[in-house]
Amino acid sequence: MDLGLKGKSILITGGNRGVGFSIACAFAREGAHVAICARNTDVLETAVQQIREIGAKAAAFSVDLFTTEGCIEAIAATVRAFGGLDVLVNNASTNIGGRLEELTDEQLTERFMGKTLASMRCCRAALPFLRESNAGRIVCIGGTSARMVAPSSLPGGLGNSSLVNFAKHLSNDVAPDAITVNVIHPSFTKTDRYPDRLAARATERGLTLEAAGASFAAEFPIGRIVEPTDIAPLVLFLASPHASAITGQAIAVDGGSTPCVSY
Repeated sequence: MDLGLKGKSILITGGNRGVGFSIACAFAREGAHVAICARNTDVLETAVQQIREIGAKAAAFSVDLFTTEGCIEAIAATVRAFGGLDVLVNNASTNIGGRLEELTDEQLTERFMGKTLASMRCCRAALPFLRESNAGRIVCIGGTSARMVAPSSLPGGLGNSSLVNFAKHLSNDVAPDAITVNVIHPSFTKTDRYPDRLAARATERGLTLEAAGASFAAEFPIGRIVEPTDIAPLVLFLASPHASAITGQAIAVDGGSTPCVSY
């Protein structure tokens, strides 16, 4: 299938590692112009060089998405680099967990501030350019904690569930402008953080690393942990002209692991 993404201008927030980097590389292989942004300059430079090696025009910007100014600059820098913006992928997030009595107010709201509010600010700055595109796309990367609870998942649940609510509201507002807005919910994913999670589980349960890995895989009906490369194809499809009638949706890429019925 020709996804029609060649020459499109893409911004992926948090595109320097993990799921975001996999998405960036997938767009690059389709011939899109790819911008990534994050706070870590060293990792950004390595990531953008790898994207360029695929053969794509690429740019990287170090910005702080916890600030309004940083979100505005991420959009503006992409437009300066490529002359416009066709697709915004809101992927940037933070990694914090815990229960109510263990967390400060700042920790409780960190995921909301770093994910939902950052996505809202980026969308606001991007909308004028997405309207000019005549087929603008917004894809937000959430997480299955929006639909289920688990120990220490409260901050993630707050951030991801509010992200879905925002995306649904925005999708209605911008539908007349031919802009679609959707959310993808990854489950626990085998990113660069996986070794630490694996070691922690092995310690907590008194298991070998091999047994701990098997216990993770057993939680997925497909028999393996979801990989970042499993998420990227859905992002690309939602960003393509073929998905012009799909908007306001939240779709899980979870290997069947979410124990609920969502409709």
